[in-house]
Amino acid sequence: MSKFFDDFVHLKVYLVGRCTKCKHYNELMVHDYGRLPYSKLEDEMDRTNHPIRPISCNKCGTEYKPQQLVYRDVVRDSEVAKVNIDYSNIIDDEKSAAMQEGHDDRFKIYQKREQEFWAAYTEFALEDWKSAVGELMRQEIEAGFAALGKKTTLKSDLHARREVLQKIAASDRRSFWIAANQEFIVGELLDLGVMGWVPIEFAKRYGAARTRFGVMYFPIVEALEDLRTKYIGLLFKRERGDNAFLLRRIGQLTDAAHKQTVKYNKALRQTDEQKHVIAEMQDKLGVANARITELSRQQPAQSRDSDDIRRIRELKSFVGELLAELRAIRPDEPEDIGESPMLDESGTDGADTSNPDLSALEGKTVAIIGGYRSRRDNGDYPCEITTHDGRKHDPDFYAALQQADIIVVLTRFISHASMWEARTVAAQEDKPIHYAQEINIGSILNIVAQK
Repeated sequence: MSKFFDDFVHLKVYLVGRCTKCKHYNELMVHDYGRLPYSKLEDEMDRTNHPIRPISCNKCGTEYKPQQLVYRDVVRDSEVAKVNIDYSNIIDDEKSAAMQEGHDDRFKIYQKREQEFWAAYTEFALEDWKSAVGELMRQEIEAGFAALGKKTTLKSDLHARREVLQKIAASDRRSFWIAANQEFIVGELLDLGVMGWVPIEFAKRYGAARTRFGVMYFPIVEALEDLRTKYIGLLFKRERGDNAFLLRRIGQLTDAAHKQTVKYNKALRQTDEQKHVIAEMQDKLGVANARITELSRQQPAQSRDSDDIRRIRELKSFVGELLAELRAIRPDEPEDIGESPMLDESGTDGADTSNPDLSALEGKTVAIIGGYRSRRDNGDYPCEITTHDGRKHDPDFYAALQQADIIVVLTRFISHASMWEARTVAAQEDKPIHYAQEINIGSILNIVAQK
């Protein structure tokens, strides 16, 4: 255990990261442990989880996923730790609860298997006693001598190890080893629990061999075994011996998994950044389309001012460029908007539309985006009707928009991406576009005809 075990610490926990939209750095405090002695803080940390939630940017108000957890000691005005948030490894509530339960029950689990573990651990040490002693520190050796009732003055780690090899009889080695390793096994592996282990730091402080044994064989519940596997991969990258190939392979797989994790987290952040870019472009598209519509309606085409014609052309060109950029950065598939409906063709469903006047649609082609028909014939309608569910921007989708004289968008069943494609084609081609929530074809056509 730390020699500062009874020192006071005031730890605060923050979610931090740069905004995916404006790149402003933000922090959100998610927990304050208060001023506690280190021994009490460890107990509090065991009982506390820090849920990962979005940060709201102080500059632009955008909500985004944090990148790191930061632990700060207010007493010493220092950063204790900074942990990258691994979104690829975020677990479901059920597994999280099982892991937490295993962590909370670690003392009971250890107690049940304590003798079994120590028997194996001492056998490991006795197989190569000199090498095992070579990893002990002076204070650990002092604890071992004290447990045997032996008084000795130790000047350094090296001197202490020599004293062990010279003065500890073979019959006392088991007792000595158990006493000397209480700090490592009980004070570190048990008190911290698997969720708090730092294997690389353990190896530096307590030696590689006994750290490896402890990590591989310390008693834990099944729910925490994935963490053990991860730690084994970190510790056995350069192992030599009978199991060298297997252990090196575990290390290689751990490295590969880490690289995939880095790629996943990077891609996740890039996706969030692209969402903001897409939203901004869609806003610009909306403004440009609205302006085109406004200029087009101001006066008939044959009497339009040359400046208005030029402005409309420039706006259409701008819209085309924006849409091309959107297509390049937008995900391949539109967002999930559920199943598209089969359109109802059983007359009309409006109160005043029993005999709708659809003569204005004579000879027209009406494209309905957001649903599909159960039949291909045109029925009793005066116009040609084409449909597309809008879920994929395939050739049929664009053909339906291009061939249409009038476009109808079913707002409840179409993605934002498909809606913008339809609006842009309508603006560029001077085609009327209507928005409806109905799925009855007769009602849809009646709405279009009235407008």
